[in-house]
Amino acid sequence: MQLTTSQHDLLRHTFLFVDFPEQSFQKIANHLSVSTFKTGERLFEQGQPIADFFFLVQGQVKLTRLSSNGNEKVIEIINKGESFAEAAVFGQFSGYPVNCFALQNSVVFKISAIHYRQELRASIDSCFAVMTRLSQRTHHLLNEIDRLTLHNAMHRLAVYLLTGVEAESGLVNVSLVAPKHVIASRLSIKPETLSRTFKRLVEQNYIVMREKYIVINDVVSFRALVMLG
Repeated sequence: MQLTTSQHDLLRHTFLFVDFPEQSFQKIANHLSVSTFKTGERLFEQGQPIADFFFLVQGQVKLTRLSSNGNEKVIEIINKGESFAEAAVFGQFSGYPVNCFALQNSVVFKISAIHYRQELRASIDSCFAVMTRLSQRTHHLLNEIDRLTLHNAMHRLAVYLLTGVEAESGLVNVSLVAPKHVIASRLSIKPETLSRTFKRLVEQNYIVMREKYIVINDVVSFRALVMLG
């Protein structure tokens, strides 16, 4: 597949490709395919045989699992510029370990796991570089588990809202890129608990609620919630 310049740059700078020689990257890109999904449409289901992993070009998707009582648990929310379902390359699963649904109209690249592994085997340096970045990602996920098991709802929500905020002081607008019930599932709290937590933050003058975004009144004070949680 011939990538546009913007598509090339977006994919090239992800942790799975940034350390690849350009020639190897192009070989993988030649086997890409593109798919579009409407809001609510399923990309793949848990247990489906694995052949590809994915890169989100546009939109937003969620990865979920069903609990023993049939409730949906959101494992991760994927945004533009992120890869997902890398178990196709590195895992020992016979099928995808999660379900995947589009939260918005979405465009994804399907990337052949076979061709990706071939290029890893051809370059030891690339292989070790990807392993290093995977280790860093695993460390991040372990920190995420700590946040979800050791901290209260206020702390979890504060960390979530601060993700990606680079400002060190002042007022900041944070877009609510996912529906609130999805955010609640992602943070392992009940929707009603999330609503009460938002209300508490408003009452304590930490935030102002808008229709599609949150105004953090003072980033310094808000970051202090993370330290206290």
